[in-house]
Amino acid sequence: MALALSAELDRTYISQIERGVENPSLLVLCKLAAFLEPDVPDLVGEDR
Repeated sequence: MALALSAELDRTYISQIERGVENPSLLVLCKLAAFLEPDVPDLVGEDR
């Protein structure tokens, strides 16, 4: 719930992303990256 609050996203949406039910937009990935502090490619598992 802290992640959802910090990223200003609904907690159920975060849960859906975690379970693979929803695909986050680039804007959502950027919000998550700002809170979690990895690069966006790290969030999506892209190899560099």
